[in-house]
Amino acid sequence: MAKIFFAGIKHSGKTRMAKLVSDMIAAECSDADALALPLLGGLTVREFYREYGKNAFMEKEYKAVRNYADSHSSFILSLGGGASDNARLRDYLKTAGKVVYLRRNEEDMLPVILKDGIPPFLDKDDPALSFHKLYMERDRKYLDMADLVLELGPYGDKEETAERILEALKENGYVK
Repeated sequence: MAKIFFAGIKHSGKTRMAKLVSDMIAAECSDADALALPLLGGLTVREFYREYGKNAFMEKEYKAVRNYADSHSSFILSLGGGASDNARLRDYLKTAGKVVYLRRNEEDMLPVILKDGIPPFLDKDDPALSFHKLYMERDRKYLDMADLVLELGPYGDKEETAERILEALKENGYVK
């Protein structure tokens, strides 16, 4: 099995799909945000981001992902939703393994993102427009960095989606 990085915009299902697919093939699985936590001095990701800023967080994110990937021979790792903004991480991923972009339609994602209120990364006065801008920017970056793009469409049966992802990973030789 390859080193596989699930990438995608926040709430695209990266962590859940990584867990489901890894369970199906008994592969090691982790999450980039969880790996970064020990490097954040006891703060949550949001607290660290708010106190030290985006660049400081991206450096911790890079170190956490690199340390994990360099010390494991195969895995499925879900990246953070903003990993596309981290140029150093993007450069590293080009040689570290296979990046699989779990792509969902913008219009399917917005209601999921807004279901618990407007998150801090969106403009509270126009969340739809700010999400559109964020989606367009990150989608372009994820398309550029991906070895494989999987169009997941609307949210549906999670097990069925995980099976589709696994089949695509097999077809592309990432897993047996």
